[in-house]
Amino acid sequence: AGRRATVMGLGHFGGGVAAARWLARQGAMVTVTDLSSEEALADSLRTLKNGAIAAYHLGAHREDAFRHTDLVVVNPAVRPENPFLEIARASGVPVRCEAELFLESCSAHVIGITGTNGKSTTSAMTAAILRAEGRRVHLGGNIGRSLLDQCDQIAAEDWVVLEISSFQLHYLHA
Repeated sequence: AGRRATVMGLGHFGGGVAAARWLARQGAMVTVTDLSSEEALADSLRTLKNGAIAAYHLGAHREDAFRHTDLVVVNPAVRPENPFLEIARASGVPVRCEAELFLESCSAHVIGITGTNGKSTTSAMTAAILRAEGRRVHLGGNIGRSLLDQCDQIAAEDWVVLEISSFQLHYLHA
């Protein structure tokens, strides 16, 4: 609460939206920045309409959003060597991904699935096997939706199957 967070890459598939919404609910002052225009991000922006987002920088990134913040949450589509991320790192700002925020906030059993090929199939199959055993399962990550918005609905005894990209792995801190 009260800290500044920059969400880099709102995107079209929910990860940036979920991170921005979750951070705002935690009391952070959230800045959303994306290279795409307002028109291109209309669907994602619509879902944040009632959120408490402090600022939007669309169509271009601004250096101050990466220098003068307490946290940068980066969309997995953004390459790790992005110059704005370098600005954040050089300024001592931690760079995280939405998956890491989820893992830090979720108390359930988590199975992370990554690799070059077959991640979605393996994730869906793993979730189906767990469901067939009668377990309560949440499937998310790159397979289609962020689970960050649902952390408060996921119980410690639940299972989460999370498809994780190589870019997300890069940002995870052990």
